[in-house]
Amino acid sequence: MHKTLIIIATLLISFTTIGQKKAPINCVNNISLAPSFIAITTHENSQLGSWYKNTFGLKIVKEFSFPDGSATGVLMKKDEFVVEIFYRKDALKKSDISPDANSEQWSGFMKYGFYTDANLKQLKACLKRKNINAGRIFKDVNLGINLLQVTDPEGNVLEIISRHEK
Repeated sequence: MHKTLIIIATLLISFTTIGQKKAPINCVNNISLAPSFIAITTHENSQLGSWYKNTFGLKIVKEFSFPDGSATGVLMKKDEFVVEIFYRKDALKKSDISPDANSEQWSGFMKYGFYTDANLKQLKACLKRKNINAGRIFKDVNLGINLLQVTDPEGNVLEIISRHEK
């Protein structure tokens, strides 16, 4: 009887542990991101919102849709780091317009930078392990900063700038 109770207790603990949802571990869980607001327009079937949510550990604040039905969106944040994604039914994809063009040829924002207290080498290694396009760490001698280039799945370039590494 005593052995049966121990087996039942062990099984209950095991099933309880298996059934618990753990918060997804991302590379910026314990990193402070500078107050920023980024808004991105994309096509209606895009997974960009999920990418930003998972990559930066954002919480969804609001989901919305335009009254005319032309777009939906999601507003997410981590502290004062805010990302808003607009999913438009009529969004144009650069690849459909000019498949051979590179991102530097388009007018408008080329990249977006924000500061962090992260160790860029450790952050890059973590992002790479998660198959995120984390490129080079660049030392900008003119600005006196180090930055890590990260490209989202749709080609938008982010520069994560270290506050501490000079």
